[in-house]
Amino acid sequence: MTKIYFGTNRNLIDEKDVDFGSHFSDDGLDNLRFGQAEVTGEDFSQYDIQVAPENLLSDPPVLGSQTILRRVAQEMTDKDTLIFIHGYNTSFRGGLTQAAKLHQVLTSNDPGNTQPSLNLNICLFSWPSDGSLILSEPDAANAIAYHNDRIDAAASGAAFARSFLKIADFINGLETRCQQNLHLIAHSMGNYILRYALQELKHQIGNQLPRLFDQMLMMAADEDDDAFDFQHKLLDLSRITRHTSIYFNRGDLALWASDNIKGNPPRLGTDGPIKPRQLPRNVYPIDCTRVIFRFTDPSEHGYYINVPRVVRDMRFVLQNEIADEIPGRKYIPETNHYRLLEELT
Repeated sequence: MTKIYFGTNRNLIDEKDVDFGSHFSDDGLDNLRFGQAEVTGEDFSQYDIQVAPENLLSDPPVLGSQTILRRVAQEMTDKDTLIFIHGYNTSFRGGLTQAAKLHQVLTSNDPGNTQPSLNLNICLFSWPSDGSLILSEPDAANAIAYHNDRIDAAASGAAFARSFLKIADFINGLETRCQQNLHLIAHSMGNYILRYALQELKHQIGNQLPRLFDQMLMMAADEDDDAFDFQHKLLDLSRITRHTSIYFNRGDLALWASDNIKGNPPRLGTDGPIKPRQLPRNVYPIDCTRVIFRFTDPSEHGYYINVPRVVRDMRFVLQNEIADEIPGRKYIPETNHYRLLEELT
């Protein structure tokens, strides 16, 4: 069993056998519901989902966010917490499954793995993705579905910014400072949400952005390759985290389709940042191409779960190993990025 805490701006479609749909909350784009789920089964496809109660009219108001944040804080005496933002073509329950698989690969003790095991809470931010697979035939219906997902991802930036501020306010209100770390992993189009969340944060609180995250991992980012060059994109992202790792794969078919079929500019998750030598000092591009093999399905886009060599590198990052000292990396000074090697050295 894996416990997943969650926040979502999706619409609640079933209150008895709890599930959320592919549209925004009936109460607005940035309205959030919080809860927890127990995910079980060999393929993590069985769910016991509980939504935290809300009553804004009671005295004092009952807030689901506060209930879940208190539960997470109680478990952070000996655990870091990881927030996960899923990508396109993902239902709410599909997001829970991905979060459970991610938790499993990051915390498991595989034979031959000499790394200390990670001890993590995991929290899912689920936005109303409803698109079809980007690798489908480039017909009109698929193109519209993908485009709709991008619109929904952009619109969900305000909801994630709201979650960010709720967490920051909660931490600031604690009597004693928690000694554990808060991390974030965003996959695919989930990275596109970060752009709009960052802009919403700057709109609400100006340039005094709190450094909330310790490690931020951007996996297979379906975002423009010049995103770190502009204020209106991700240039200021490095200010809300101590370290940002950008994992990319030059053979990612899904992002190739995003670039060539869907009409987007070159993708950050394919070749990394276009100006790698001008990145902030705490941003690290990581080329995974050599350790990812071409499959018969689009699983290489999900290499953050499916490729053990990448998962090992992620573990080192989440354990706060110094970027230059992580085994199995080769630094390429000409392009200011790390290349993952097939063997740890």
